[in-house]
Amino acid sequence: MENEIAQKKVYLISGLGADSRLFKYQYQLDYDFHKIEWIRAKRGESLAAYAKRLSAGIDQSEPYSIVGCSLGGIVAIEMCKFLNPEKLVIISSLKTKHEKSRITKIADAYKLYYLLNGHVFKLAAIWRRLFFGKLAKEEEALFNSMLKESHPFFMKWGLHRVITWDNEEEFSNVVHIHGDRDAVFPFRNIRNAVRIPGGSHLMILNKYEEVNRHLEEALG
Repeated sequence: MENEIAQKKVYLISGLGADSRLFKYQYQLDYDFHKIEWIRAKRGESLAAYAKRLSAGIDQSEPYSIVGCSLGGIVAIEMCKFLNPEKLVIISSLKTKHEKSRITKIADAYKLYYLLNGHVFKLAAIWRRLFFGKLAKEEEALFNSMLKESHPFFMKWGLHRVITWDNEEEFSNVVHIHGDRDAVFPFRNIRNAVRIPGGSHLMILNKYEEVNRHLEEALG
């Protein structure tokens, strides 16, 4: 019908070791969601160059917003340097290098990331509860499935790029939603974010109702 209000277009970028299934509880919201799946990174490729290639899936001919979770949020921040989304919402992520944890900064300073292996991260299910929070059986199965299907090279590449990320630029259209129990990106280092009490790094799955409420407020 002519009088119907068009849904707002929103592009979704998941986290490292995940895919668009990570947003299973966001698809119920009233937006025109578009999935941006990870593409294979090139050897030695910078995060900026990767973000440029990944952005080919975004139609810039009409208004849109971007939602990025974890690494997806970092990549979306890089996209903001050459794209102009109406809103960028990052969840369980970082806005600048200043929000990285002390351990991450040490790993960067001493180049410890060369010791990392993509296969190690894929074994994250073993210590999932410590870093990612408790999940219901269905979400646990989903998490393990996404990890299993992630390519080890991309995992290693992504870990390196997070550790060495040096962005200092901030953008006025960014809304940051973050849990205060996030063990990957500790809340004490995060500035100007919407706080989710008890929210872990995977709160997009196990506290999705609160996340969705703030997501709707941010996207309008």
